[in-house]
Amino acid sequence: MRISIPEAAPLERHISVTIPAREVESEVSQRLRSKARSARFPGFRPGKAPIALIERHYGSDALMEAFDHLINAHYSQAVREESLRPVGQPEVQVEKGGRGEDLVFTAVIEVYPEFEPQVPDATVIRKSVEVTDADVDATLDIMRQQRRFYVPVERAAQSEDRVIVDFQGTMDGTPVPGGDVTDYSVVLGSGRLLPDIEQGLSGMSVGEEKQVSVRFPDGYHTPELAGKAAQFHLQVKEVAAPQWPEVDAAFARALGIEDGEVAVLRQEVRENLEREAQRIIRGQVKTQILELIAESHHPDLPKQMVQRELERLRKDADVATNGGDLDALARRRVVLGLVMSEIARRENFWASPAEVTQVIQDMAVQYEEPEQFVSWYRSKPEQMEEAEAMVLEGKVVAWFLERVKVTDEPVSFNQLIGRAPAAAVSADS
Repeated sequence: MRISIPEAAPLERHISVTIPAREVESEVSQRLRSKARSARFPGFRPGKAPIALIERHYGSDALMEAFDHLINAHYSQAVREESLRPVGQPEVQVEKGGRGEDLVFTAVIEVYPEFEPQVPDATVIRKSVEVTDADVDATLDIMRQQRRFYVPVERAAQSEDRVIVDFQGTMDGTPVPGGDVTDYSVVLGSGRLLPDIEQGLSGMSVGEEKQVSVRFPDGYHTPELAGKAAQFHLQVKEVAAPQWPEVDAAFARALGIEDGEVAVLRQEVRENLEREAQRIIRGQVKTQILELIAESHHPDLPKQMVQRELERLRKDADVATNGGDLDALARRRVVLGLVMSEIARRENFWASPAEVTQVIQDMAVQYEEPEQFVSWYRSKPEQMEEAEAMVLEGKVVAWFLERVKVTDEPVSFNQLIGRAPAAAVSADS
């Protein structure tokens, strides 16, 4: 056996092996004897056909089978003896071989790079949050707004009101296609109508009629109307103001609190916000760690791994349309994968069934039927592998976090999620 490393490809290993002719012949003979025991030929009982007849019919098959077995066995032996870590399957080239000849083959493989994981001299910012009563109130206000209802009012329409309107559009006296609508319901400010029509409706009262000039945008979805001017006749039939439910027992029961206890609802909202805050903080820390890993490690990259990652990225429509450098992104992902795998290997990290289950359950919380999600997730092997990878990734991130400088930065919940403080919604608004 001889192993060579091409100068231009430091991660390639060319394993050249010569298998003596006697070993080849022994393997072929063994396979021919095995075939002879079950072979059936006219005039001969099973297993009694002459070996010459067996060779004539099965000699080529037996030789190919012997080659496959011997190549796999000697290749595996070479990998074990040399402590090689192949990235993928070998490319095998048979240089010489046949009955009565030595079998000579070369297996070309890529191996994982040898490198020492580095802990960069850097600082990770870890934000900390205390969820306040005001955060709970703001979240309840959002939940109230999501359950708003409308009450007819006797005043002019304004932003956020729901208006029921009839409208007819004409262009040079000709009806606009699709421009004659009855009892159309729209919330002012929602952007569902052309801006000129929404502006025209603002300030109108029930029973009022108005003629407004409208210009269709240049990129309007109906090409024959794009950039054209038209006239719309509006007739308001109802104006309704938004109302929000009070935070009371009925509201709590509507949100799944069986006994209607508002205090229980508030506690549940607080716990959800705290979980969300921790999820965001972990994600921000992980992003910083991954960036430090990518910047501080520059191992040789196996071509097969880069190519596989490129193929995955090209299948991902979201990544492909970002206009970024796919090759650079693929190489970055391979670096991260190599570093994390190396640390997991050195530290003997592994994903226990309980840890994998916890990851899946954490994902399931956001679904209405968590148990159904868990069952579906477990039914797909590739998803289970992804969950295991997430466990290992978390352990490696924690390993780095113990070894870099960490600065805790207190922030408000709104700062953490990038949301401006919302104005409170009054119960009678």
